[in-house]
Amino acid sequence: MSEGWISLHRKISDNPLWTCESFSRGQAWVDLILLANHKDGFFYKRGVKIELLKGQLAWSEVALADRWSWSRSKVRKFLNDLEKEQQIEQLKTFVTQVITIKNYCLYQEKEQQKDSRKTAKEQQKDTYNNVYNEDNVNKIEERKHKFATSLAPFKDVYGRAMLVEFYEYWSESDLNNKKMKFEMQKTFSVERRLKTWAKKAKEFGSALPIEEQGKTKFVWE
Repeated sequence: MSEGWISLHRKISDNPLWTCESFSRGQAWVDLILLANHKDGFFYKRGVKIELLKGQLAWSEVALADRWSWSRSKVRKFLNDLEKEQQIEQLKTFVTQVITIKNYCLYQEKEQQKDSRKTAKEQQKDTYNNVYNEDNVNKIEERKHKFATSLAPFKDVYGRAMLVEFYEYWSESDLNNKKMKFEMQKTFSVERRLKTWAKKAKEFGSALPIEEQGKTKFVWE
């Protein structure tokens, strides 16, 4: 009956049922696995930096005795028994005790597989987003082309300079590069907007420098 898996979340140790009674040896062993770091990390104790690798935990005998409702001598004997059975390794310092779960990865194989699947899904999502964004760029460029083409009939009426300024203003896209400014208006008539633009241009002059006007190339030029 040693084959197969069950999914046991670390949050189970937060449940009052987990610590409401004195631990059994089996529960204490599972608890050590739950308390172990699932990735490399560190923390500070008494101003000393304690680095922990994946599969390690830093719990003193006193802290474990309190958690498991055991005596300190019982905790020490249990940890020593596990060490003799090659289940753990102990490293005691003047600050704390570091316990290493040997073969920790064997107990986490399913979680690692889950993380691998998650990574694959994220990569697939990123690929989709990249294609989606590229598609958006292509579509908006096509619409810009059509918008520029719609200005061609007015080139002899208003002149190139004003059309460039008009085009640069109204073809500006939003932050998501999905819509141009003129597409966000409830109504937009190119002919009427050009007439209004021409009137304002006479009053206030061009807002676009001459050198900038030359950078825009219309499809009909």
